Amino acid sequence: MTLKSLVILFCFALTLFAHESSSFKERRYSYALDKDIFFEGFITFNDASIMIEYVKPESKVLTYFEEKLSIQDDKGFWSVDAQQMPSLSYLFMIIKAVHEQNSLLLERFFDATTQENQTKLLPKEAVAHVLEEVIITYQNKRLHSLHVKMKNKDRIEIEILD
Repeated sequence: MTLKSLVILFCFALTLFAHESSSFKERRYSYALDKDIFFEGFITFNDASIMIEYVKPESKVLTYFEEKLSIQDDKGFWSVDAQQMPSLSYLFMIIKAVHEQNSLLLERFFDATTQENQTKLLPKEAVAHVLEEVIITYQNKRLHSLHVKMKNKDRIEIEILD
C-alpha cells in the first residue's frame, strides 16, 4: 500500500464522529518515512455520504459515496474506487459500523474487548492482513478518539475536538 492510499485510508477514520460537522485533529505516522504528519479539519455525515474537509496543513475535501472516494484539492478533482483498495474498504466498514453502532458488523470482522471507556478491536482473518488493531475511546458516551495500527507499521490517531 502506498503512502497516498494510506493517507486516504486514515482520513476516513474521521467519519466516525457525528451526524453533524465535528472538528478533529489527526496525527499520522508513516513507518516508511519515519515521520509524523499532522492535520486539522472537519467531518460531516450525510445520509448517503461522508465528507472530510482538511484545513491544515493544506486545504483538501474528501467525499465518500457509494464506495467511491472523491478528492478535491488545489491540484484538481479525481475519484478512486474503494474496492481497488481493500484497506480503504475495511476502514470505511469500521467507520460505518461505529457510527451506526452496528456491533454485529464489527463482530463479523473483529474480536472486541471493552474496558471502561475504551474498546479494542483485534482483526479476524479477513482483515488481519491489513490491520493490526483499532482502539476506540469514548468520553461521556461520545467518540473521543480513534487509534489505528496497520500491519505495515503505519499508525493514525484522530481526536475529536468538539
